[in-house]
Amino acid sequence: MKMSSVTANTAKQNFGELIEQAQKGPISVTKHGRPSDVVTSASEYRELMGFKHAHLKAEVAAGLDPLDRGEISTRSAQEIAAAVLENNTAG
Repeated sequence: MKMSSVTANTAKQNFGELIEQAQKGPISVTKHGRPSDVVTSASEYRELMGFKHAHLKAEVAAGLDPLDRGEISTRSAQEIAAAVLENNTAG
């Protein structure tokens, strides 16, 4: 699915039309020729946040499984936090 794109200036000048178009599908807003933001409908946003929440719950549950089995990490909290941050910035 190809996303529509508008410049930030066009979005500002035609905000009402932008909102109407966002009901049909997400719209990329560019600033200085580069993608800056995406405008989408409230229902699409809720759906995306639902997927994000479900993924986070699954990741937390998977992380708790070893603890439930009595497995304990020998890494420090700082090492674990660094690994989490590294994984989140790699994608």
